[in-house]
Amino acid sequence: TMVKNEQGWGMQERFGYPLDFANLKTLFVDLYETKVAQQLTLDQAQAGELSLVPGKGAVLMTLLDKEGRELSKLVFGQKHERESDMPPTPYGGGGNIPLGRFMELGDGQYILAANTFSRVDDGITDWLDREFFKISDMKQAILKDGETVLWEAGRDDKSAELKLAGGVPEGKEIDSSKLSSVKNTFSWIRFSDIADPASTPESTGFDKAKVLQVTDFDGFVYSIILAAPVEGKQHLKVSVSWQGALERKPVADEKPEDKEKADAEFAAKVRENQDKARELNARLSPWIYLVEARNVESVTIARTDFFKDKPKPEPAKEEKKEQASTEAAATK
Repeated sequence: TMVKNEQGWGMQERFGYPLDFANLKTLFVDLYETKVAQQLTLDQAQAGELSLVPGKGAVLMTLLDKEGRELSKLVFGQKHERESDMPPTPYGGGGNIPLGRFMELGDGQYILAANTFSRVDDGITDWLDREFFKISDMKQAILKDGETVLWEAGRDDKSAELKLAGGVPEGKEIDSSKLSSVKNTFSWIRFSDIADPASTPESTGFDKAKVLQVTDFDGFVYSIILAAPVEGKQHLKVSVSWQGALERKPVADEKPEDKEKADAEFAAKVRENQDKARELNARLSPWIYLVEARNVESVTIARTDFFKDKPKPEPAKEEKKEQASTEAAATK
């Protein structure tokens, strides 16, 4: 159920979560611009064969005004397709070519529309706005359990790799692939669904959550609350702030006119970052997101998991010769 309110379009079955407006626009443009390719006269049996009868594959769409009065009721049946003349190849081709869709416009008025209306077949989550958050330039990451720091990693510049804070146990070395995974965890993360914002902490795993605080090189700070998995489901919440420098460091021997221009540009950038952080936080922080557990498992590991055993040193040449002689003598 897609509802328009003061904030825009939202999905009622997902607690009003915003819709992907591009998908919504595609549907509305199709409804507005489609042409009638053919008027049809069908009996009930024929309508059923074309999936135009409820319970037999029909998709029913009801359009309401803001007072809830019914404006129109549309029934979408099977797509009308023809087989492609092109033989299938490893690069595509073959299959059916969509030409239109069988519809009922109400009062038994059946048509073949010159449009397939592909969006009406989408499920609930297909309609959700998939814009999420992205951290491509991680500067620092700190995982906490309450007030206890479980591990911390950081780097001084974008070209460097993350370094794990603290010492390395005897006989161990840092597994650089684990730190690389941390750095890239949120560079392309996606969510799969939305949970009820009023869910209890016990039902979503937030009663046993850890908090990952990530800072990027632009001063944006992401506080990501990672719930303990519950029945195979991984929930997270995220809030965003900006904690960059508020004052510009002057350049040596800077001319007054250059300083004025640089200060103005710096102040404009600060306002831009503050506005961006407020917009991100307002969009993300009210919601509980479901993500694939494998997408965040690289940042929920213990500090000990960042280490691997040091490779055993190769025996010296003389040791190898002596070992070979001993083995030869033992064989004789």
